[in-house]
Amino acid sequence: MNIEQVEELISSKQFQQLKYFQEKTNVFTIVGQTHTEHWHSAFISWLLDPNSSLCLGHYPLVRLLTLYMIKSEATDLSLKTVFNMNLDSVRFETEKTFFTADRKKRSIDVYGESHELVLVIENKVKARENMNGTHVGQTKDYRDYVEGHRKKGQRVICLFITPDLRQKPYDKRYTQITYQELYDYVIAKCIEHPQLNKEGRYLLEQYANNLREPVHGSPMALVNTSLCNEIYDLHSEVLDEIFIDVEKSGDYSDDDKLSCVVYSRYQSILDEIYLSLDEKHYGRTPKSNVRRRAVSFTDLYNAGKIQNGTEFFMEYDGVYHYAIAEYDEQDKECYMLLLDENRQPYFNGKGEKIGFYKASSQAGIDAVNIYRKNNHIETKLKTLNGPSYWKTKNGVAIKALIDTL
Repeated sequence: MNIEQVEELISSKQFQQLKYFQEKTNVFTIVGQTHTEHWHSAFISWLLDPNSSLCLGHYPLVRLLTLYMIKSEATDLSLKTVFNMNLDSVRFETEKTFFTADRKKRSIDVYGESHELVLVIENKVKARENMNGTHVGQTKDYRDYVEGHRKKGQRVICLFITPDLRQKPYDKRYTQITYQELYDYVIAKCIEHPQLNKEGRYLLEQYANNLREPVHGSPMALVNTSLCNEIYDLHSEVLDEIFIDVEKSGDYSDDDKLSCVVYSRYQSILDEIYLSLDEKHYGRTPKSNVRRRAVSFTDLYNAGKIQNGTEFFMEYDGVYHYAIAEYDEQDKECYMLLLDENRQPYFNGKGEKIGFYKASSQAGIDAVNIYRKNNHIETKLKTLNGPSYWKTKNGVAIKALIDTL
């Protein structure tokens, strides 16, 4: 890498555009309300309200209901039904307060109602679900309340919106939606809508910019992925060298190497680029301070998508490789256990099972490289999209299981 290549990167239209997006003044940051749940709930309520100043009518609400149909396993709603609803009559409010039968005070984050629909949204940004001193979570109290008060003909839809897939609702009847999905399916589509007014565009873009701010070490949503991937496609050689050098450096901020100097100057921009790439490339920052949120085997196990003993296979270059899900009762974690060609575990010299993985990609890479080593093939596999290659014995890819969460 030389100064000319660096100059080509940082002066490019795409890089400067990303820099501009990052440096734009964010009204949420100004008022110190980047990640309070009440502010996010108020914004979601305004976004979905057919009578809001967005002037998009019920379009955002249709997008959310469509996302619900994609994510939910329930068959109680169809696109035809949604199109036949009078969604303009849905009225929204935040912090809808009620008392349970045993006098517990509860407040629903976002509540929408019409004579056809009741929409309950529990919004979790930082905190875990509130049990309110009992063994029953608030999501069940909300569901019980609306089920007990709904009118004839009303459909009840309950959503659990969170930046973290690992954060599950107590009531399993809720459909979980991440902030990344909320951005991709609803907010981004509204920003692209030709009827969006100038004020609405400003507020949506401000909110999207706010979603880049980290919660528990990761952004709530990646909102510039297309632009970041375009930058990487154009400057992959330089970006690869910067990543490798910074990762190896003991103190990149004090390192005179050109790549480390560039990273120190443009760290936030470069971090967003690396984070926005898929895991095949990076999907994390050079120092791993921030990572893309990844669904683990424990997440799939807790969601009931796999069980202890679920079998997996992978075909690569005409060779089959095998693995099995194994749940550790002691540490409450589920792992992918790599198996040999006879579908038996590998053991170390002490007779202990080895080959436990949290990520299917690395399990696949090691399986292929073990086979190649045993068959005197010198070329090593370096990258693999494990979730797409590994499948259950019924032929369902891990990626498909992840997509149903």
